[in-house]
Amino acid sequence: VSVCRTTTPSACMRIISPREFVDVVVMKQYEDGTMLSAATNVEHPLCPPQPNFVRGFNYPCGCFCIPVPGEPDRTELLTFFQTDLGGYLPQTVVDSFFPSSISGFYSNLTKAVKAFKA
Repeated sequence: VSVCRTTTPSACMRIISPREFVDVVVMKQYEDGTMLSAATNVEHPLCPPQPNFVRGFNYPCGCFCIPVPGEPDRTELLTFFQTDLGGYLPQTVVDSFFPSSISGFYSNLTKAVKAFKA
């Protein structure tokens, strides 16, 4: 279990200000090899709001990495998240930005896994 402060840069030509999130995170591995990373927003005295960042809020969220039986080089990924970006963004801006940022996350994750295997 740990407390994690995550920051994001500004986006959409600086229409979306940099964000910060503070979460309590738990990591667990189950007997079948499934790994879980689960988190939710937390306030922590060592992570006060920082100037020039908008404080976002993560509702309970997480990621399961589930081994595919009989295929040792494959893993099923199941993620769930609910994020409030905070601030005063019109919902149309959030709706247009968020899917591309999630897509970028999975693209970077795939690259990291391939680099790790090399």
